[in-house]
Amino acid sequence: MLLIQAFLGGNEPLVFPIGLGSLAANLVGHQVRVLDTNLVESPRAALAEALAEFAPEAIGISLRNIDSTNKREVVFYYPLLGELLEVIERHARAPVIIGGSGFSMFAREIMEAEPRIDLGVHLEGEETLQLLLERLDRPETVPSVFYRRDGALHFSGPLQGPVDLDAIALPERGALRVGDYRAGFVDAIGVETKRGCPLSCVYCIYGYLNGKRMRLRDPRLIVDEIEALVRDHGVERFTFVDSVFNLPRAHAERICRELIARGVRARWSAWINERHADAAFMALAVRAGCVHAIFSPDAIADPTLRRLGKDMRRADILRIYRLLSRYPGLEVSYNFFRNPPGQTLGNLLSILFFVLRARLRLGRRVHFEFSVLRIEPHTGLHRIALEEGVIDPDDPLLYPRYYTNPRTRHLDRAFDALLWLKGRIGRLRARRAAAASSPTEEGA
Repeated sequence: MLLIQAFLGGNEPLVFPIGLGSLAANLVGHQVRVLDTNLVESPRAALAEALAEFAPEAIGISLRNIDSTNKREVVFYYPLLGELLEVIERHARAPVIIGGSGFSMFAREIMEAEPRIDLGVHLEGEETLQLLLERLDRPETVPSVFYRRDGALHFSGPLQGPVDLDAIALPERGALRVGDYRAGFVDAIGVETKRGCPLSCVYCIYGYLNGKRMRLRDPRLIVDEIEALVRDHGVERFTFVDSVFNLPRAHAERICRELIARGVRARWSAWINERHADAAFMALAVRAGCVHAIFSPDAIADPTLRRLGKDMRRADILRIYRLLSRYPGLEVSYNFFRNPPGQTLGNLLSILFFVLRARLRLGRRVHFEFSVLRIEPHTGLHRIALEEGVIDPDDPLLYPRYYTNPRTRHLDRAFDALLWLKGRIGRLRARRAAAASSPTEEGA
């Protein structure tokens, strides 16, 4: 089987496709080849060559992203899928199977829009894909599969139960050159410690994709995987890909202690929830190798935090923030939303004041991202956007739609003006620096 990572247009940082690696590792009795179209200069040519050389029994496409994660410069990736399907149509006759988080969010819409796709694996695929390959002529007997029959699209029904993470094989890393990813984005290599999230953040799709109940991997197996990355692939830095690393806290602490006990020297980053952290946890994480703590409070005022469905409060955010000066080597990132549900002038001013204080306290090692909210199906934000008239019930969310609080649009416009001014000041400083460093006619 040929497994393909869908092309992202060259705008996203290279990230090791951990989902595709997990599928490859868990296919038994099949010869598997993996192609990440984001690693090659010409995705179309590389795909045509792979199809000619390999002649696969089936072709699997992982559609991880529908559009860019960087919302300051939004790129819509979905049309690039059609280009890959054109190449497959010309060079192969094998059935095309699609999956991945991007597909699962819009599974029916994509299957209806793209008849060149034969089968769709909805949600987790490690067990489903193996069974589907054994029953390509009977897809209706495999749970969680979209299939076509007599010109109509059908769904075989939901999964019978979630995947047991300790029972499946670790992601296959050898099929792709890990070094090709390490050379770029510092957090390109991911390690998964759990699936599922019980939190209720209104914008988040994780509860739909992986379930609300957390399934925890054995910390010993997690550190086995990390040791293998260091030993076999020379990985010096990785990231925990969990939506929240320290939930549950005891599980994260066991992982940290296992890393310390084994003397693993790799450095790492993780998303950390302020409510479930304190001085003891932060000290343990840093000792275990954490060099980048990423926080996503998204707001600061308590009413806005409640409207966003966050489980933390302003006091939690400030409590952890005050600890961070104890760890001078720790890089820190914060994510906030520009104009979320429940936005107020007070919340925005609190955020801006927080940014100024953090800059003074933590200097250049603190970073801020001010994001816009993409409206995604199966989320509380979708319901809010419908109630507030931001979107209509029949709007196709496959094509990006963004939420901005209709009651505080003026704050959004003010934010745009601030960003424009900041960018202009930055460009002026860059020009002055370039002029100062360039040789004068006299000195040339």
